Amino acid sequence: MKKFGLAIASVLILSLAAFDTEAEAANTSDQVIQAGEQQLGTPYQWGGTSPSGFDCSGFTRHAFSAAGIDLPRTAAEQYQVGTSVSRSDLQPGDLVFFNTSGSGVSHNGIYIGGNQFIHSSSSQGVSIASMSNTYWQPRYIGAKRVIEEQEESSVLGESGGEPVEVVVNGEALQLDQDAIINDGRTVIPMRAIFEELGATVDWNGADKSITGTSGDTTVSLTIGENTAQANGSSVTLDEPAQVVNERTMVPLRFIGETLGATVEWQSDTRTVVITQ
Repeated sequence: MKKFGLAIASVLILSLAAFDTEAEAANTSDQVIQAGEQQLGTPYQWGGTSPSGFDCSGFTRHAFSAAGIDLPRTAAEQYQVGTSVSRSDLQPGDLVFFNTSGSGVSHNGIYIGGNQFIHSSSSQGVSIASMSNTYWQPRYIGAKRVIEEQEESSVLGESGGEPVEVVVNGEALQLDQDAIINDGRTVIPMRAIFEELGATVDWNGADKSITGTSGDTTVSLTIGENTAQANGSSVTLDEPAQVVNERTMVPLRFIGETLGATVEWQSDTRTVVITQ
């Protein structure tokens, strides 16, 4: 196991930058999604429209405003704008709507790719959920597109509903939460890959942080933050840690490389191969 020090941290930062081939000026969908992800962990507040607390439509309105798009105030009103799209044609940045009250549109969120959407949930605040979740799937009503542009190809393949397979040291990794391509980066349950590579993982619910330890290497991340700590050194992430279906999701390439592993993307089979 390679020791992780200041020199390696510097190399990682440069490596992560090299993998990001997107232009600095993100397209509109990127801006909306990034603005939403910056609020991960923000609590739910009935009628809330600010980072101190959001309801569902207050959150979507806030995220779209970051890209210069002014949405109506309520979820029902937002359902009246844009162009209807089928679920099979969803693109990152589309608004998705649900009936949670039994009487029409009462909840919405923003589709982010990989069959996932980000929203302000009354139980979890701003968080990411699966469109196939047993609660959300039967309550799905439809989607509207207010951004008339296609997402760019990502570094690790195009975002979409197809699963991403992860192979570690020649063995397919069985996950209880699929790896997903989110805004051009592959994220994976941290515990699964750490334990597969012989590391241990500890979750701190008080400050929403997760720490992985392997030999002399210690990596710590906090939900919603773009900075991680690796053996006391700060490392900038190009994708913040996030919670999806009660699993902490982290950038795959960052975790693999901090543990001295190599990561390869095979686009023809949508497979990530990790070798240590």
